Amino acid sequence: MPESKVARAFRRDTTLALGAPVLSDVRSRCTCPGATVWLTGQQRSDRMAAAFALAERLLAEQHRVEVLDQFDGPGTNVERTGVMAEVLARNGIVAIVPCATDNMAAARKRHEASGTRYLEVPLSGQEGPADTAAEVHRLLVEHE
Repeated sequence: MPESKVARAFRRDTTLALGAPVLSDVRSRCTCPGATVWLTGQQRSDRMAAAFALAERLLAEQHRVEVLDQFDGPGTNVERTGVMAEVLARNGIVAIVPCATDNMAAARKRHEASGTRYLEVPLSGQEGPADTAAEVHRLLVEHE
């Protein structure tokens, strides 16, 4: 099976002769505005597929991207995920969060307080991951 664009992007880090990892030029020079994209609705697998399709699309445009995956179940801390997403977004990274909707109000409030871009995208399940990624990408570009 061929390696995905996301996997290649994670391997983009290079190593100096001394073995110290260094960020590649593309990832260290990006001055793109960050944002949090919170994908809700439908099954977890649909949210994950849409999240990685969007990540591949943004990486192809040389944006810095993180998919914050967590298991949606009892005992998960959505607030902590929201804090992590806001910090990443505030520092120019597009944080994609394909999680359930429980306790999202705290994450939304934190983003508003810091002036960080925040999009909640409910997935209807009628379109495929690529279509969802294209629509979210359009929303992100409109708000840059």
